[in-house]
Amino acid sequence: MPTRTLSHGECVRLIRSPQRFRPVLASIDGQDPVSLTCFVRDDGDLLVPAGADRALVRRAAGRTVTITVTQRNLHAPGGWTVTGIGLARPLAAAERPRGISADFGLGLRVEIARLTGAVEEG
Repeated sequence: MPTRTLSHGECVRLIRSPQRFRPVLASIDGQDPVSLTCFVRDDGDLLVPAGADRALVRRAAGRTVTITVTQRNLHAPGGWTVTGIGLARPLAAAERPRGISADFGLGLRVEIARLTGAVEEG
């Protein structure tokens, strides 16, 4: 199936719609990827709720995070994959999204430097 390369802007639009929360695979400093659910900001940065889990914040803060987001079409072949790289830092109280049920008591903000991706065209 042919693929088309996506620009950074196209990648941001894909990962933040239609829902703002996305499951992602995240690798911290090249370690084995872990599955996280992230809130996607309009600029493509990711907010990771950690609840009261300080271990995730300690492990990732100040480190490079590589993320992968994949979506497959339900009833037809195809889909898209977006990868990105950014720097994680503790989430400031003012950055917590309002009206969201996720526990952002503690969390991370992954400041995405670059997103790349590809979409399968049928």
